[in-house]
This record gives sequence, C-alpha cells and structure tokens, in this order.
Amino acid sequence: MLDEYDMILLGIGEGFEEEFPEEMKQEKEYSLEKDIQRKNYLEEQKNTKADLAYQKLAEGLKNKNYFVVTLCQDDKIYHSGLKKERIVAPCGSYSFLQCTNVCSSDIYHFEEMKESIEKGESPVCPHCKETLVMNRIGVPKYSEEGYLPQWNLYTKWIQGTLNKKLLLLELGVGMKYPSVIRWPFEKMCYINEKARLVRVNDYLHHMTEELKEKGDSIQENPVEFVLNQFV
Repeated sequence: MLDEYDMILLGIGEGFEEEFPEEMKQEKEYSLEKDIQRKNYLEEQKNTKADLAYQKLAEGLKNKNYFVVTLCQDDKIYHSGLKKERIVAPCGSYSFLQCTNVCSSDIYHFEEMKESIEKGESPVCPHCKETLVMNRIGVPKYSEEGYLPQWNLYTKWIQGTLNKKLLLLELGVGMKYPSVIRWPFEKMCYINEKARLVRVNDYLHHMTEELKEKGDSIQENPVEFVLNQFV
C-alpha cells in the first residue's frame, strides 16, 4: 500500500508507548524525582518490540514523503532512523525540562543538567529560580513551546496533501487525546477524495460510518502489526 500513495501521514498512539512498572506509574501529585526514575528506566529498555517496530517503520518509509505525529513521550521514535525533522510530539518528552511556573518560553535539554541532577541538586529556572520539571503533558503547567516549531512544519506539510494520494496510518491511537490524531485524521480522510485511513488498534479500531468505504479497520496490536506487515 505504501507504494500506491504520494504522501504518508503516520499517527503513533499509546499502543506504542513503553509500559512502566507499577511503582513508576503516574501519580496524582507530580514528582520530578519520579520522572527522572521513569527516564532512566526508559533508557535501560533496549531492543524491545517497539524499538524493532520503529526501525521497520523507518525502513518502510525511507524513500517516502512522510510526517509522523506521536502521542508517546518515551522518545524511542527519535532513535529509530525516522527523520527527526519529520516528527512532532505534542505531548512532550522526557528529554527536556521547563519552568514549573512557565515564566518564559525557554526549554532546557535534560542532558545539559544531568551531571548536577545526579549529584542530588534540583534543577532551577535561570529566570525565576523556581524548580524545573519535565516538559511533557502530566506536569501541572505544561509548556507547549517545545513542540511548536515542529507543529508549524507539520501544518505546512498537511497543506500540501490536498488533492494528493494520501495514506493515513493510525497505529495504537486511542481516545486519550483524540483531538491530536484520531479526529484530525478522520477529517483529512473525509475531505481528501484521494485519501485512505488505515486504523490499527487492539480495541478502538472501529471506523466511522462516513469513512467505511475509505478506511481499513484492523483489530490487532499495533506493534505486532508493524512487525508482521513491514518486511
């Protein structure tokens, strides 16, 4: 199918995200210490099925005109071979820090502060001296500045899909943030007469009535689907 379309829009959902052990899962009260534990755990997880699936996606899309929207915060996609300039992660990630109070639009790379953090020092905002937190959805005040440059590239790319043969491939996208991938993908498929939507999900694979003739609904684990279908 990839060879039949001019442009490929890939949506990666929660079904691709690395699962944390029970003791590391999100709590009601935010904790930077817990987020650092999660980040360290993610970095220890090598060559998982999700890693291999990302590599297969990168290989399959290598010579294609594509863009990727991901809801995942684990950053695995950036180590897959997929072009970083063709990826947008609107839910943030564990690679960057922001001010607790969002006193400025500045975002800070975690690696630049890693040494002091490992010494037990709390990272602080250089402007207001408040503690820094991860730049991701889940913190009390999430700053969107980190992903906006890529989001602007994404919207420009979408403008070029009109009247092009567009394949929208949705992998493991649920209803957690439907306004980011699920609903926009449906709308693009509906508007573009040359578009087709392939929705792969364990449970929420159903296609809307309006798109039954323009979509493929596949009830399967998205990671397993990629490992089986991308050769």
